[in-house]
Amino acid sequence: MKKQIAVALLLFGTSTHCVAAQKSFKPITVGMVALLARPQKYNGKTIETWGYLFIGGMPEQDSLWLREEDGKFMLSKSSFGLDLSPEQRQQFRCLNRTYVLITGTLKSKGPDTPSLNSGTITRITALTGWSPYRPQPCETTTSDHPTP
Repeated sequence: MKKQIAVALLLFGTSTHCVAAQKSFKPITVGMVALLARPQKYNGKTIETWGYLFIGGMPEQDSLWLREEDGKFMLSKSSFGLDLSPEQRQQFRCLNRTYVLITGTLKSKGPDTPSLNSGTITRITALTGWSPYRPQPCETTTSDHPTP
């Protein structure tokens, strides 16, 4: 009898563990204003947010801005750096200078750090055009610098 109980507990514990491992992970959806105000609250967490994408000439320039105007006037604390792989930089170039929805992990030590921006979004798993600012399909986009 004790052996049957032990086996039942072992099977129950294993099946519960398998079910827990199968749960899907959902990012925290948060607006850019909240991220900029308290980036340390989301440090190390996977977030989903909206902003204005800028892919620069060099990877260090890649960033997500609260608004297009913030980038134009270099209001650096209204932005997050982006850690894009070379493949992602090429893939997402067609979304450059548009509003996007992005999912990734936020790295920040707070808004008062001496760095130029408010942190970095790393491990980016999704980046899509955000309606109504969705650009033309990537295959037909020919210019990285749209005319104002």
